[in-house]
Amino acid sequence: MKNLSRRSLLKNGIRASALILLAKGGYNTTSKSLSLEKTEVVIPNLPLPFKGLKVALLSDFHASAITSEALLRESAKLTMGENPDIILLCGDFITGSTEFLNTSVGTFKQKHLDKLTRAMSILKAPMGIYGVLGNHDFWSGEYALSAILKDFKDKVGLRWLRDEVVKIKKGGRTLDLIGIDDYWSGGTLIKALNGVGLMGGKKNKKKNTRLLLSHNPDVNEEIDALGHDIDLVLSGHTHGGQISLPLVGVPYVPSNSGSKYLKGLVRDGARQTYITRGIGNLILPIRFNALPEVTILTLS
Repeated sequence: MKNLSRRSLLKNGIRASALILLAKGGYNTTSKSLSLEKTEVVIPNLPLPFKGLKVALLSDFHASAITSEALLRESAKLTMGENPDIILLCGDFITGSTEFLNTSVGTFKQKHLDKLTRAMSILKAPMGIYGVLGNHDFWSGEYALSAILKDFKDKVGLRWLRDEVVKIKKGGRTLDLIGIDDYWSGGTLIKALNGVGLMGGKKNKKKNTRLLLSHNPDVNEEIDALGHDIDLVLSGHTHGGQISLPLVGVPYVPSNSGSKYLKGLVRDGARQTYITRGIGNLILPIRFNALPEVTILTLS
């Protein structure tokens, strides 16, 4: 597992943040606090038929006792109000266990997954709904993982991308959508690309535009190390810090790159990464200066 060695920092940060937020009257996440983020992403080699493609990105639902069904429903409703061409769900559908804290916030409960699939059942897009798994989905165990895979396929119509590539076609042109399992839990880009003969680095003279759906933005480490040619990485995982304190900033970012991939659009040369703040909460029913987010990206 590509995990971190900052557990003690996280524990202390959460304790300190909780005390400070309680003292300052920090806010709970409600449907009214949900933010709609619209961003244009310029991709130089984007085929003309895909110009204006509207991509909805939803992540980090963390369906649990501390994430309300009203918030989940509003995120789906807000998404559909934008009429996206394609919808991408980017992992951490539930919070079953918190392995990195060496403890648990409760075993998997089907009722929390049910409220999430009820909320997401209204999602529809002409080019489909695709999803990848997050670390909490894996950490919650095989039973929970199987339930997530089955329920989202049957009740939401989601197609799972588990280290694989799907060809999105429009106007005679093709866009490669790559999806990998959680980066901390064994998902690898090289496996996905090898599986369909797309291996190759930046020297390729001609290729399709490539979008990579990965729960954890640290997948950029693998992209850089192996010289993969990816145009746009779409991730969540960080919650935008979930708690960002005045003067202090974010106590902990679950990333090997520190705050580089905290939130928003990040450029690494020709490659770009968008990191959504996600929707739900982890550990604490509180967000501070990191509103929950529904993301709409328009490719140009």
